Amino acid sequence: MHVTTPYEGSQHPQPEGALQAAEVRMVLIAGGDLRLMEETAFEVYRAGHIPILCEWFSFPLISIGGQSQNLDAEFSEPLHPIAERLLGRCDAVLRVEGLAAGADLMVALARQRGIRVHQDLQEALAG
Repeated sequence: MHVTTPYEGSQHPQPEGALQAAEVRMVLIAGGDLRLMEETAFEVYRAGHIPILCEWFSFPLISIGGQSQNLDAEFSEPLHPIAERLLGRCDAVLRVEGLAAGADLMVALARQRGIRVHQDLQEALAG
C-alpha cells in the first residue's frame, strides 16, 4: 500500500530539511534537571518525534491544587500518577542526567512493562 505525501505529485518540492516518512515515537523524558529535560525534548521534537515531560501535565494541576482546598488528595501530588499514565502511551523512556527518584521509578516501570529505555539521546533517536 502506497501512502501519498502532501508533496508527492505536486509542483511544489518537499521543503529542504523536512522529515521523511518514519516511525514517529512518543518519548517520555525523565530526569532531575528540568532545563536539561526541556532541551532534550526540543531535540527529540526536531528529530520528528513527540517528547513528553510529565511536568508539562502535572504543573497546572499542582497550581490548581494549591489554590483550592476542595480538590481531592490525588491532585495534591499528581506528578507520579500522571507519569505512570503517560508511560502507558509512550514508546520509550529517555533517562537524562540528574538525581530523581521519580525518574528512576519511571525507568523501572518502563522496564517491567517492556517499554524501551534509553540513557542517551542519540540512542533514543536511533530507535
